[in-house]
Amino acid sequence: MAYLNSSEFLEWLQSNEKITQTALQRAKNASIKTGTPIEKTLLEFGLVDEDDLYQELAEFLDLRFVTEPDFSPELVENLSVSRDFLKRAEILPMLEDDSAILVATSDPRAHETIQSVGFHLRLPVRMAIATPTTIKTLLAQNDPASESKEDVSDFDIERLNALANDGPTIKLVNDIVSDAVRAGASDVHIEAGESSAAVRFRVDGHLRTARTVPEGQRASVISRLKVMADLNISEKRRPQDGRAQISVRGSVIDIRMSTLPTQFGESIVLRLLDRSNVSLNWAALGYEQTRIEQIERIANMPNGVFLVAGPTGSGKTTTLYTALSGLNSTARKIVTVEDPIEYTLPGVNQVQVEPAVEMTFARALRAILRQDPDVIMVGEIRDHETAEIAVRAALVGRLVLSTIHTNDSLSAVTRLIDLGIPPYLLSATLRGVLSQRLVRTVCVTCQGSGCETCGDSGTKGRTVVSELLEMTPAVSSTISDGGTKDALVQAARTRGFRTMQDQANELKHSGKINASELNRVLGIEFS
Repeated sequence: MAYLNSSEFLEWLQSNEKITQTALQRAKNASIKTGTPIEKTLLEFGLVDEDDLYQELAEFLDLRFVTEPDFSPELVENLSVSRDFLKRAEILPMLEDDSAILVATSDPRAHETIQSVGFHLRLPVRMAIATPTTIKTLLAQNDPASESKEDVSDFDIERLNALANDGPTIKLVNDIVSDAVRAGASDVHIEAGESSAAVRFRVDGHLRTARTVPEGQRASVISRLKVMADLNISEKRRPQDGRAQISVRGSVIDIRMSTLPTQFGESIVLRLLDRSNVSLNWAALGYEQTRIEQIERIANMPNGVFLVAGPTGSGKTTTLYTALSGLNSTARKIVTVEDPIEYTLPGVNQVQVEPAVEMTFARALRAILRQDPDVIMVGEIRDHETAEIAVRAALVGRLVLSTIHTNDSLSAVTRLIDLGIPPYLLSATLRGVLSQRLVRTVCVTCQGSGCETCGDSGTKGRTVVSELLEMTPAVSSTISDGGTKDALVQAARTRGFRTMQDQANELKHSGKINASELNRVLGIEFS
């Protein structure tokens, strides 16, 4: 399998007289600082011609370098692989015979994506290298989606590109993202109105207006964002999803972008992830010491199912990653299947769900079981098939961590039974269910009255309110017997179970959280 060592590749280019020592150091420093792959850095700086660069890359990795004449236009149409998936992944099936298929990429790190194509087609695959321009040009040829844009002229596209690459526009977009990062925002909403676009930041789970983009700048801002995420700049009638990266104050910010056509124009939402600012630490997340000990006791069990329950935005994924980081060691094989992969954990094998090639949670989970894992993380249990495979994996000695969308820990038991898991099997494999919410804490500077530090909101930062249902003998017996939710609560309370409402009351009395915030998040009246 080809492996790209950036430093060795730069030295290779220098030895072949493709770059100077000064250029080598410049590219290396920029790549490390921004997190940009070395080949893209070399291109962006104009240090090496594109064809020369990727020919050298192919030779360095001992892979075949392919060009347009090697491509068969009929092949993409004949294969049952989504063209949208190929565009997003920037890969291209080039040649096929009875025993294997050649897949071209400009990213030599795309092993898993290329293997997923082979998995879908049930054929061995070999990697080849092509330039990004070759791949994009060939995928655009005979594309029905491109042919449907007859109402978009070449002039319009050139104008949109010019707007997107205009200096003031680039600065405006960078300022919006920088302000969002500085404010600690998780999301940026750019919403089209009748005469302007509102820019709102989601900070600590709460949306607040940050600025307004005038009508005259709205199109250029949207075009710039689409260019950054490699989206179709001329497509305004269909939703699109993409990814981008931007460097803010020395940190690389990953952006997941979603566009949606609305009555006044496109609405864009950016999900921001600052990997340098991610704290996978129980105490930093707001967990009390007693709860940390309970979670770690369950997470260190040799087998079984451990679930984290809660609605979207309640911090479930971060909790699972924190548990995984504690389990991560050379003595364990950990494999995850996620949609999307939000954090990169060194030493952990992470698999991206790809519906376009039928790589679903269930299908990936079946494949993972053949990889001899000790610990498996499934992004979400949402259907019978995934739930059944997860439970079966626990039965044969694996520890399975996952999330489930329920309001509390007790409802997760009911949900799994509704998904078709027999109560006796559930009681034998379920080790615990952690349910949680993120609530805004009172600003320590102004004690809730509003100040410059908290943006006059009275709150600053968030903490977690949780409940943990552990599988004690009494709880397990109640589940196996098909007991009601009330019976489960009674059985759990015999071993000290506290609901989220119990913990919320304690936080309110301590003055850390106000009653209105708890009412908003938990939907329970606190006075």
